[in-house]
Amino acid sequence: MEILLKEITLISDPQEGFKHKQTNITIEDNRITQISPGAKLPSPEYVIEGKNLVVLPPAVNSHTHLPMTLLRGYSDNKVLYEWLADIWAIEGKFDAKWIDLGTKLACLEAIKAGSGGAFDFYFQETVIGKVIKHAGLRGWLGAGLLPSAFVNQGGLESQLKDFEQLLKDVKSSPLLNAAIAPHSPTTVEEEYLLQSKDLAAKHNIPISIHASETRKEVLDCEEKHGVPPVERLDQIGFFQEGTKEVVAHCAWITQREVEILGKHNAMVAWCPASAQKLAYGGVTPIPELRKAGAVVALGTDGTASNNTLDLFREMREAVNMVSFARWDPAIYPAEEVLEDTHWSFRKYFHPESLIKVGNYADLVVVDFNTPHLQPIHNIISSLVYAANGSDTHSLIVNGQLLMHERNVFTLDEKSILNEIESQIPELLNS
Repeated sequence: MEILLKEITLISDPQEGFKHKQTNITIEDNRITQISPGAKLPSPEYVIEGKNLVVLPPAVNSHTHLPMTLLRGYSDNKVLYEWLADIWAIEGKFDAKWIDLGTKLACLEAIKAGSGGAFDFYFQETVIGKVIKHAGLRGWLGAGLLPSAFVNQGGLESQLKDFEQLLKDVKSSPLLNAAIAPHSPTTVEEEYLLQSKDLAAKHNIPISIHASETRKEVLDCEEKHGVPPVERLDQIGFFQEGTKEVVAHCAWITQREVEILGKHNAMVAWCPASAQKLAYGGVTPIPELRKAGAVVALGTDGTASNNTLDLFREMREAVNMVSFARWDPAIYPAEEVLEDTHWSFRKYFHPESLIKVGNYADLVVVDFNTPHLQPIHNIISSLVYAANGSDTHSLIVNGQLLMHERNVFTLDEKSILNEIESQIPELLNS
């Protein structure tokens, strides 16, 4: 596919100071071939041109549970453990049919919101991977490991079989990556935590885990093991050289745990909208984590607790949450949250898809021709404080145009929405 982006405004890398300039970009096959005001193609299949179109790398959702789109609004206004009881009860009905349908809706929503991919954390990731691949998004497929979950679908034995199949499936796609995802240090026994760690090392894949979401989780871990969750993981050797670890939430961590995460160059995937909705009470110490050397990346969590996959909205939630909690409107500026959303994940996992000549072509085009994004005093401020996912004009991943002028090319939007409307009653009544 040949695409010409003409006279757009390109946001530069954070290391270059988020400079923005009007330029042209050419894409041939799946690579960026030119970035310059005079760049052109003799006969591009698509030309993306228009005043006030802003281009930057698409966000990658660092932590989510894609099939849970089916449970959006299903259980609200409850603390985590009450909410989980509702969610886990209905998730017990999720077979491949429901996981496929929920993932299709999630991918459609992600594309419409301008996201270029996700680090998913769920079960039956072989099913999820097929949908992500068809949608044209990038996927880091975290195969869930939780012996007490999805018992009707085969439990731990089934989870491990799915993981082995996942390793084979990703080899056929440049978009997909396998990962292992033990649920948390308080819900998974040490034996399986260590098994997960060994699998990650053996197959050279990342590992993701929830930790320190709530004060109760921390107190339970301290009572059982004498230390809080992240310190417990470090104590058993969970963090290892050569493996990339993604630790989700970290809303109740100590300074010692901050230093542990920094020392191991772990990624902290934090989900501020979900944290506020479930009333965790704690706030992930973002400034300290960044200073310590941990990688901070924004996620949405699942739509049952968010309730969207809109990472533009999430940026606003993130910066406001930290500023409010710390009584300091400058402690986590717009530039930093924009970096943590649109650059940090890619630099950690896939730097070859940053916007540079010769790299894989992943770009999101944001349309500033709308009242809530005018006037343009500061593009960075507008992206963080005012933009929404619905301002996405076009989305390109691996050189493929997934959406152009709000029209999705890789998924049948009308068909998916009709299927959701007709099938959800069956899920609820089964």
